[in-house]
Amino acid sequence: MKSWFIKILFLTSVIYFSYSCSKEVVASFTVPSTYRYNSPNLDKKYVFAIDTLSKNFKFITDTLGSFNRGNNEIADSLNRIIQHEFLSSMLLSITFISSDQASLTFAQLDTTGVFDTFINKQEVPTGYSFLGNQIILKDFPQYYININNSFLELNFCQEFSLRSERVSPGVSQKKYYKNLCRNDLPEEVIRQIISTNAATRYDTISLEYVNYIFSKY
Repeated sequence: MKSWFIKILFLTSVIYFSYSCSKEVVASFTVPSTYRYNSPNLDKKYVFAIDTLSKNFKFITDTLGSFNRGNNEIADSLNRIIQHEFLSSMLLSITFISSDQASLTFAQLDTTGVFDTFINKQEVPTGYSFLGNQIILKDFPQYYININNSFLELNFCQEFSLRSERVSPGVSQKKYYKNLCRNDLPEEVIRQIISTNAATRYDTISLEYVNYIFSKY
């Protein structure tokens, strides 16, 4: 009788342990929590050819001359631009203090010492709310920030464009430009670039959507 009781007790324990291990852990957004800049990530890339006379454009595959650039080369360019941004001031972290209040820390990169360090320059309080996975900052409505489903990372969308500008017949020069993401339709972005720079003639524009990843720590 005693051996049967031990067996039943053991079986019950195994079933309970298996049930406990199989329970799904549900991720959740918690406050207070801080997300700090970690790295850039190339999300999407589109290349457009532009007729210099009509200014009509069409999407092409990324195989046109020097625009056929690997992700490593793009990453090097982005890192140089980001480092230059940090030398003046850039968003370093976001702290969510409560369910509707946050604080943004802007910092400057100091390269004068043995090691590069960040110097906090400004902390700006703001309200915030969620629209699906998008975080809407009350005082920074121009920021397009999404939180991933694990709530461990924020994706702060940036728009980079490498533009081939015609400077004289047969001669073009390439320049990188950066903006906050303003439209998730690349054709609309290209149309806006062309219309707001009417005097500039473009051969090709490579549009790159880059997420600045902010990791929870």
